[in-house]
Amino acid sequence: MTQRKKSKKRTPRRRRALWALAVAGVVFAFLTGLWWSTPAPRRPAPKQPAQKAAQAPVPKAKPAVEPKKASPPAESAAKPPTAPRPMVAIIIDDMGHGLGPAQRLAGLGMPLTFSILPHSLQAKAVARLAHAHGVEVMLHLPMEPKGYPSRNPGQGVLLREMTRERLLEVLRDDLARVPSAAGVNNHMGSAFTLHPELLEPVLLEIKRRGLFYLDSFTSADSLGLATAQRLGLCTGRRDVFLDHQTNREAIDQQMRRLLALAKERGRAVAIGHPHPETIKALEEWAPRLRRQVVLVKVSEALSARSSPGKGH
Repeated sequence: MTQRKKSKKRTPRRRRALWALAVAGVVFAFLTGLWWSTPAPRRPAPKQPAQKAAQAPVPKAKPAVEPKKASPPAESAAKPPTAPRPMVAIIIDDMGHGLGPAQRLAGLGMPLTFSILPHSLQAKAVARLAHAHGVEVMLHLPMEPKGYPSRNPGQGVLLREMTRERLLEVLRDDLARVPSAAGVNNHMGSAFTLHPELLEPVLLEIKRRGLFYLDSFTSADSLGLATAQRLGLCTGRRDVFLDHQTNREAIDQQMRRLLALAKERGRAVAIGHPHPETIKALEEWAPRLRRQVVLVKVSEALSARSSPGKGH
């Protein structure tokens, strides 16, 4: 009896001790979890020592760069586009009477054009010489002048009294005598060129052969140019006669006029003859002409003149 009573008395004490341990464990676990979940305080970063006020800032060294070379101004900005030099074509009419003048003229090295009379004694020989020297050849086609027959252009002439068939027959024979001709201009013709109905069949045959026509403009009333333009030929007209007067002073004056017209219009066509005075003048004027204008064959001048917006 005594032992049972002692055991009953010890039981409440144990229970209290166990509860105390349990509570302590819970509190310890709670505090431990709270400690691990709290982030550690950050240490302030060490302060950089302040630079002394008296110390001047050190400039940063710039990388070595080669100085840029001044680029030359663009050529188009520095030099305005220069206008093309004017063109000049020089025809020597009445060729075929002798080789001497032809050789001297061909020796100038200028792009002249020889206009050869079809029935002249040396017509074919002069044409061959011209071809060998790169000189252009034309047929110098005789046409009826005012005052015919007192003024006679020679054999192979086209006359107002001829029928259409006869005109074409004479023209074809004349062309056959100068087979290398690139074009045709009229010899005399102050009467014939007043009649477009006579000119038309002649010009159509010239066009059919692919040749050009230059109106020598022996009359201010000539309809040669207008008729050729209407028919669609490559055409033009003479601007200056170099040796209407054969003295040297007059020829020099006409050369100056030729240059002036070329500069004014962009191109000009001159006609001269194989006179000794004319040949001498061309020899002396050649360097000046080459400096101031572009010397061309008459076909080139007419092609440029026929282009849209060019010529006069």
